[in-house]
Order: sequence, then structure tokens, then C-alpha cells
Amino acid sequence: MHLLSTDTEHLPVPTRLAVPVQDAHGQLLLPAGADVTTGVLRGLRNRGIHTVQVDAVPNPSAAPLVPIPDPVLMRAQIEERLRHLFRAAIGRGQINPLLHLVLEHRLRSERHGAQASHG
Repeated sequence: MHLLSTDTEHLPVPTRLAVPVQDAHGQLLLPAGADVTTGVLRGLRNRGIHTVQVDAVPNPSAAPLVPIPDPVLMRAQIEERLRHLFRAAIGRGQINPLLHLVLEHRLRSERHGAQASHG
């Protein structure tokens, strides 16, 4: 079994848990092997559970697992692309507020796009 930690916001359903899920007090919420449905995910999120471990080789009939995007890496990639797009203004030493607005827009779009496509 290959364990994969997966954010409950990006977890495809149905999925089977690889390890038990416990709350902050150590109380068992779900045993290993439990099927995760939309209702189960909602309950986990309501209890503050944001990450679970599943088998990295999922059931072939289940939706494929998508790795959790690293927000720091994602921001760095977007900033690098924007620095390239705004290179002429940056090269002239101009401060362009549009650069920061586009950055925030793209970060929001990436976050919402990831949630919509995996939720």
C-alpha cells in the first residue's frame, strides 16, 4: 500500500481510507478501509479534519487522486510568469499596481479552480 496524504477539499469520492481517522482528542472517527462519501467528507470538515490518508493506488472505478497543490510553489510560479510578462516595466524601474492586482486575481482563480475541479 502506498499512502498519500490528501486534503479533504480535493478528495475525490468515493475513496477508501488507508489509515484510521481520529479527532484532536484521539477518538476514532473512521476506521481504516472506511468508504469516504460526500456526507462523510462534510462531517470530517465540520470536525476540523483537513487531511486524510488514502491508498495512492486507488480503486480503478474511483476518480484519480490529484496531489494537493503547494500554495507557496504555486505563488512562486505565478509570480515568475508575471515578472516575465511585466519585464519591460520592471526593467525601467516602474512600479505597476496592475502586477499586484493580476497576481491576486490569478491566485484566487487557481484556488477556486482547484476546488471546483476536484470538489
